[in-house]
Amino acid sequence: RRIAGHTIALGSLDINSIGAGGGSIARVDGGGILHVGPESAGAVPGPACYGNGGSAATASHFALDLAKNTIMSGAPRLKAISLTDHVPLITAWSNDTAYEYIFAEQLANMIEPADAVVAISASGNSLNVMNAVELACRSRAYTIALLGAHGGKIKYMVDAYVLAPGNNIEQEEDAHLILAHIITRHMRRVVRSYAQRLLLSHAK
Repeated sequence: RRIAGHTIALGSLDINSIGAGGGSIARVDGGGILHVGPESAGAVPGPACYGNGGSAATASHFALDLAKNTIMSGAPRLKAISLTDHVPLITAWSNDTAYEYIFAEQLANMIEPADAVVAISASGNSLNVMNAVELACRSRAYTIALLGAHGGKIKYMVDAYVLAPGNNIEQEEDAHLILAHIITRHMRRVVRSYAQRLLLSHAK
């Protein structure tokens, strides 16, 4: 719907605060709009991202961009990771338990209350993605999903979601990557503003 200042509101995007232990850099107003900015910052956290197939590639790309392309001198770095990149661990959990637990079991080692988890699924019905969302909810983490046009079951499980417009999975996956880039560019501005605020506070 709009991108203005430190506010993100895109289509059906309705995200609750993104944060991690030690502080939050986001909040949601009464209208369900995400506000991300240094005025709510106590630390600079970031999410764990995951998905299958093309969504796995998007999760890796998104985590890379958040971790590297938002770095600003004088500000803490975003702690963004992808759960799709550790092939030995993924195959171990898949072989020793079942494929539907490959993300939840990785997440169980690191999840803390108020962490952010980004699930990416064009169908919205991938069992391994749903299991990790359930774990995140039980852990009192914030759950966000990038979904296809219909949303699937995951739409009803998460705190916030985006339904990507498209007539096929390729268009939906393209929309997810575009959104990931929009959010990354926005977070770069947020971290830059936060760094400037820290500089001013240290100069006093």
